[in-house]
Amino acid sequence: MTNVIIEKITAKEVFKGGRIKVMITTMTNVSVGYDIIEIEDPKGAIADVENVIAPEIVGYPATDIDFIDSLICETSSIDPKVACGISISVARSASNSLDIPLFKFLGGALTTDLPIVSSAILVDKNKNELIPIVMAESVEELVHFYLKVKDKLSKKYDIENISGAFVCKDIFEEVEDIRTIIDEIKEDEDLDILLGLKSKKDIVKNRDLSEIDYLEVEEPCEFDGLLCTDSIYEESDFVKINPYEIGTITEMNYYINYIFEKALSPVIYGNNSSFSHIAVGFKVPFLRADLSSNVLNEVWNIERTIVNPNIRRF
Repeated sequence: MTNVIIEKITAKEVFKGGRIKVMITTMTNVSVGYDIIEIEDPKGAIADVENVIAPEIVGYPATDIDFIDSLICETSSIDPKVACGISISVARSASNSLDIPLFKFLGGALTTDLPIVSSAILVDKNKNELIPIVMAESVEELVHFYLKVKDKLSKKYDIENISGAFVCKDIFEEVEDIRTIIDEIKEDEDLDILLGLKSKKDIVKNRDLSEIDYLEVEEPCEFDGLLCTDSIYEESDFVKINPYEIGTITEMNYYINYIFEKALSPVIYGNNSSFSHIAVGFKVPFLRADLSSNVLNEVWNIERTIVNPNIRRF
């Protein structure tokens, strides 16, 4: 087997999604991998990649991701987004060198479980979101659901934002109507669908949440359904993970396992298609991404490569 040695790591500005972002590329003797990050100081990030981290990891095997990530962590004052971007680009170069998908490189060849993918379908000016959570048998069923619900919502709402969600004045005035629409699809398609809400603790205080099954807030509040919080709490059912706030893939894996040890479920939150592979590889049951992102489509691609795939339920 050929040793997969990191030969060069570069970073450059790219224009993507209407914004300047940074593309980090890892080149080995047999493969290439990349990741694109959005960061406030692109030029500073490029300098960190090429002048601080690259000299520390060039010459080492890309396939030893734990070791590479330990070297990244030892560098001083590196933004977690930069660390995550480099870690993903190295892991992608390693998986490409082995001619296997990233999720198999991270989780093994026998990985079969897929996460539920949920996206906001309605938002308001205060960034409150309504989120259907569909327990589908296949990704195709999930895609069909979103096409159907968007068709129904397009008859009621005029504005759709860049994230793929429709816009209203006040989410809480729309909950009953959205619940009705979802229940109609639930009956027509024979699907189990929960209705989720993303908001703030102070905003939901004293609100009627009887139609809500799943609630995303920054910290625990009084709620009878499934509760997702930003950090680990005893009252939580789910804990949100933003990979770009954690750092390397290895650090992410440790945190995910720690959440599982606390009898909670991690939720990966973000629009990078690599997160689909990380979720599958690390057995994360739930992915939250914008409908306009490529995350759901990437999970669909992953499903096609797996024998007897299984979408998780909760």
